[in-house]
Amino acid sequence: MTKLITVCLIAIATISCKPKADVNKVKEETMELHDVVMANHGKIIDNQMKIDTLLKGLNDLKAKFPAIDTAVEKAEMTMLLENLVKAEESMNDWMHNFNADYQNKLDTAILNYYQKEYNKISKVDQLYQNEIKKSSTYLAKFKK
Repeated sequence: MTKLITVCLIAIATISCKPKADVNKVKEETMELHDVVMANHGKIIDNQMKIDTLLKGLNDLKAKFPAIDTAVEKAEMTMLLENLVKAEESMNDWMHNFNADYQNKLDTAILNYYQKEYNKISKVDQLYQNEIKKSSTYLAKFKK
């Protein structure tokens, strides 16, 4: 009987410790991904500034690249700039709504919260990567 109680207590202790470890792991992974996105934030801003400069200097751009259609380029630059701003706003929204001090009496609720936040910041990361790639590719054709 004592062995059965000991085995049950060990099993309960093992099960009850697991969610806490998962919570810490998911929380850590979420914050690490946040840091990656923040590291890319500078590139988002940099590309916004470069595109904005190109938009303001379309006449100079035409002089340097006479074959371009400035109306087409203006439309593409405007779209790229809007998408970069939307990506930046998505990060700002995530940070504004994120509760780093989220606490609940149940580890499962905390785990669920951080899993959802990880999924949200993953989407922001993907958006950042896509918009950085598109805008950097566009800027490269003007050697910017």
